[in-house]
Amino acid sequence: MRVLHLTRPASGGVLRFLQSVLPRLQDEGVRIEVSCPQSMHSALPQIATRSWEITDHPHPVNDVRCALEVRRWEGGFDIVHAHGLRAVGVLALMPPRRWVISLHNLPPEHLSPPLRALLRRASTTASLIHTVSGAVMDGWIRLFPDSASKCVVVPGGVDTDAIRFSLQQRTSARRQWNLPEANPVALCVARLMSDKGVDVLLRALVHAPEWYVLIVGDGPDREHLVQLAGQSGAGERVRFTGYLPSLEGAWAASDLAVVPSRREGLGLFALEAMAVGKPVIASSSGGLAETVRHGETGWLVPPDDVSALANALQNAYRQRDCWEEMGKRGREHVLQNYTWDRTAQQLLERYRRLLST
Repeated sequence: MRVLHLTRPASGGVLRFLQSVLPRLQDEGVRIEVSCPQSMHSALPQIATRSWEITDHPHPVNDVRCALEVRRWEGGFDIVHAHGLRAVGVLALMPPRRWVISLHNLPPEHLSPPLRALLRRASTTASLIHTVSGAVMDGWIRLFPDSASKCVVVPGGVDTDAIRFSLQQRTSARRQWNLPEANPVALCVARLMSDKGVDVLLRALVHAPEWYVLIVGDGPDREHLVQLAGQSGAGERVRFTGYLPSLEGAWAASDLAVVPSRREGLGLFALEAMAVGKPVIASSSGGLAETVRHGETGWLVPPDDVSALANALQNAYRQRDCWEEMGKRGREHVLQNYTWDRTAQQLLERYRRLLST
């Protein structure tokens, strides 16, 4: 079986999916290549890559050139697999004979007429539409109901063996970021942009005076968020770490995870937190409502609701005797339902079914 994967310049969930699932498919005998911008090649050292210089935003001449390249390449593969709406839109200009779509995020609330037309063509010509959560699938079907029979949920996962932390690191980890030993600490790992809702967390922190927050990540809203933290009056209880190559110290320093996203396709950070045995406070946006079990592995709150998030922080603090048990349930939930091995096996089975028809 030969499969060509295609993606725009990717980071976050899409890149993690490619890095985690494709080597596992190769181990099962699938011959994999990834066509992506040259800038991504070093992030996929285990996979054969070829340059496909798709841009982040539509560019008519370049998009046609990229579609023509795929038309020339597809004869060497059994399946063409496009990741994300940008790649899907380009391939829809000249749809491959047998292709799979992967949707990693919630569809936009507003589609331009040209993009809607391209995605409609994709919905009719693709053989399989894979989504990472039921919420993403529902969003797509609302836009293109005739494609419902082609849609299937194959959630992403986490590498549970690679996520480790040591309880012995707690004191030194907290000292690293000048966090007090006696107070609860919430960890938020996110790209600093509006969709991730970090501003909601900062505003909620004002009304949860016991809590400190460790915010890991970078992005276009960093300066605004640092200013907001200072202006809110809770700035002394917020630590911005920037990007960290390893989260071991952050896990050790924290008591639970917070995922305040306004929009979230699946929520890999919530899964990682549960995998390491941390309770999770999350918004009920998108796939988070499926991954976090309210009252069992954490707490769900409405997205973009400062009061609800503040109440959840206070409620979690009152229930701190339950954190260890919730963490155990969360890890078991992930081990049963959200591992990359499981994702790869499910996708492989879908490929086989597709080739048998």
